[in-house]
Amino acid sequence: MTAGAPHEVSSLEELQQLAELVDVVYYEVSGRRTEGFDASDGADEEMKAAGDDRADIRLMQRMEGNRLAVRTRALVVTSEGRLVADVAALFRTPEPVRIPAAVAKRFAAVIATPVTRPYLREAIHQSAVKLGIAAPVLPVLDLEDIGLLPPAQPPTTP
Repeated sequence: MTAGAPHEVSSLEELQQLAELVDVVYYEVSGRRTEGFDASDGADEEMKAAGDDRADIRLMQRMEGNRLAVRTRALVVTSEGRLVADVAALFRTPEPVRIPAAVAKRFAAVIATPVTRPYLREAIHQSAVKLGIAAPVLPVLDLEDIGLLPPAQPPTTP
C-alpha cells in the first residue's frame, strides 16, 4: 500500500478480517426510580408518562484513522424508572481504511452489535436490581434482521 489515500474496504468479510476488537467501553450507565419524583420537579419527559413502558435502542459508529467505534445506547423507560446504558466496541485495523457506508452499517449490525449487546443488557439489568425495580428484559437480537439467518419460510401445506 502507498502512503497516499487509505485503502477502501470492499466487503463485510474484508473488514471482519482487518478489524481487531481491542476494547469495550461504557459511556453511560444510569438509572432513576420513578417513585419519589413528581412531574413538576423537572424530571425527564419519559418518566412523566408512567405506565408507558418502552425501550429505545440506537446504534452509532465512528471511524477515525485506523480505529472504528460502534456504540449501542439503550434507554428503557418503565412505570418504575428510567434506565440508560451506552456501550461501545472499539476495533482497530492495521492501517487507516475507508469504509463505505453500506459496509460500515453491516459491520455494526452483524459484528459489533453482538459484542456490545450482552454488556448493554447486563448494565440495564444491574441498574434495575440496584434501584430495586423490576429488571426489564431487552429483546434478543433478531438474527433474521441482521442477516445471520435466512428469512423464515411460511409453512407449506402437503
